[in-house]
Amino acid sequence: MTLKSIISFLFLTLLSVYFAFLNPHEVDIHFTQAYSLHLPMVVLFLGSVFLGVLIAGLLHGTISIKRFFGNLKVTGRNKRQDKTNRRVGILFEEAENLVASGCVPKAIPVYEKILDLSPNHVIGLTRLGNKLREEGNSDRALELHLKAVQVAPENLNALYSLADDYSAKAMHQEEMATLGKIQQLDRKSPRVLYRLREVHLKTEDWALAGDIQKKLISRIEGKEKKATEKRTLSRYIYNNGVRYFNNGNFEVAIPEFKKAIRENVQNLSAHIMLGDASLEGGNGKAALKAWKAGYENTSSPACLMRMEKFYRESGRVGEMVKVYKQAIKNSQNSTRETLSLLLGSLYLEEGNPQETIQVIEENTDPQKAIIPSLILADAYKQQMDEKQSQGALENASHQIRSAILKFQCGECGGTLTEWVDSCPACNAFGKIECRPGVDSR
Repeated sequence: MTLKSIISFLFLTLLSVYFAFLNPHEVDIHFTQAYSLHLPMVVLFLGSVFLGVLIAGLLHGTISIKRFFGNLKVTGRNKRQDKTNRRVGILFEEAENLVASGCVPKAIPVYEKILDLSPNHVIGLTRLGNKLREEGNSDRALELHLKAVQVAPENLNALYSLADDYSAKAMHQEEMATLGKIQQLDRKSPRVLYRLREVHLKTEDWALAGDIQKKLISRIEGKEKKATEKRTLSRYIYNNGVRYFNNGNFEVAIPEFKKAIRENVQNLSAHIMLGDASLEGGNGKAALKAWKAGYENTSSPACLMRMEKFYRESGRVGEMVKVYKQAIKNSQNSTRETLSLLLGSLYLEEGNPQETIQVIEENTDPQKAIIPSLILADAYKQQMDEKQSQGALENASHQIRSAILKFQCGECGGTLTEWVDSCPACNAFGKIECRPGVDSR
């Protein structure tokens, strides 16, 4: 008997004696009008206490028994769940090993067994759905991933897998909605921005793709990588401008091309289209300015060819000649040769063979290139100098005959003048093939 019980018993005994001393008389308890019971006050008091203790004991016992059976039920359920979890763990490892070994078709039934044992196994739902989608069963994959997201609404792997399902089924609106949920959960990672950009590119919504690209650039670290993404942004803005251009909305297209150039000053396409849009809008001066800036920033003769076409159509060939001469003066090596050929061809088409001959001979080597030889032959022909013209043609013919056959390595693409068993550049054996071709410089 515990000390607490002894003290309680003594307290009740003393309380009973004290109560009996103060209340020596009897109490009548009437059960009916004819039947009553005479009890001493102390007996009534002790009986009441005993009855209360008895009732409390019965209640406590009932609750204890109920709790015992409840605990027994929970213990059994926990044991069964532990057994299931161990079995699921073994099956999951087996499935992962099969996938790692490349036996995906054999892994799929194992994942199905996992879901039979544990229908709400989020990783199992996600992995099985991914494998089924890879096998071409997008409908079943979508069903599994929807359930995984329902079980775990904030599981990023499940959400990304669901977005992949929508992408595979070309459900772009649903894919964007899913990616929007991911973005709310993971605001710092650029991964979701890459995915959103991909969706906009599929739908060719260049404006939204550009907006996403701007957000992406702000989160990218590294100067070189950031510069690459800025060039990509320039391309998206350019594509949006082309859309307006093709719809005849030149006033809206022009600012888009200018924004594309601001993001990447070497965007040749944007420079050319800015000039084209300005010309279509009736502003030839702005078109020339755009093409000139394009050449200064990219060194591409394509801009000069646009300018040449404009000057020729407006009867101002002399101004184009000045542009070509200044460009040749400021250029070097192969660029100088290309510009000289363009100027020589312009002189030739304008009936000025002497200037053609001069610019070609001063800036190119006709003895080593076919195109300069052909231009010279045409120029001499216009001068009625058959001997020089014939000589230039023979020189071009000789170069063609010497270059018409060449040997090329099928491994590295290097060219050779004669066949060898192994490529001297990459040491590839048996890859040297005879391929006809002409160097038209």
